[in-house]
Amino acid sequence: MTDTELLAIVIGTGFKNRTALDLAKQIIQLTGSLKSLSQKTVGEVEQYKIKGLGRAKIVAILAALEAGRRSLSQKAEKKIRFKSPEDIYKYYYPLIGGLRNEVFKVVAVDGKNALIHEYTISKGIRDASLAHPYEIFKFALNEDANAIFLVHNHPSGIIKPSDDDLKITERICRAGEIMGVRIVDHVIVCEDSYFSFSQHRLL
Repeated sequence: MTDTELLAIVIGTGFKNRTALDLAKQIIQLTGSLKSLSQKTVGEVEQYKIKGLGRAKIVAILAALEAGRRSLSQKAEKKIRFKSPEDIYKYYYPLIGGLRNEVFKVVAVDGKNALIHEYTISKGIRDASLAHPYEIFKFALNEDANAIFLVHNHPSGIIKPSDDDLKITERICRAGEIMGVRIVDHVIVCEDSYFSFSQHRLL
């Protein structure tokens, strides 16, 4: 099935003389692609003023796209274990790789680097993000984590860590030594690549 046909199924019904497929075609034409559509907010889609596409249908469409994005990083009934920075990239790219704003996550793992839980520390504006060590280690200790991964995206597509990335990572590592929580890696996720602090000996 084409992207347009899949989108038409999510839309369900048309409007007056327009079918769901007609609506889907117009949406794809205006947004460019399903990927581009998935990065938009309800308000942004509403601004296109597409007849027959009310707020409820827009919410349903974006929810379906979000569900699809999450499904790419989930493995049913199987522990998720991060054996390498590439594993982190493959898991988190579908979730944060294509976002327009920077998101900073802390990932709690057990002694075998199996995922316990994750927490979004901050959601920045474009390329700005804040991550306070207090919040990070409060979460890690509450989850009884043996270690943590730090993960954030660079919407700019620039894979190299910024000065702020280097400074906050150093602060978190120092705090981790005091708290007794190991920082396994800090991985920057971009559109088609990643940067691992551990691989570049920056931890």
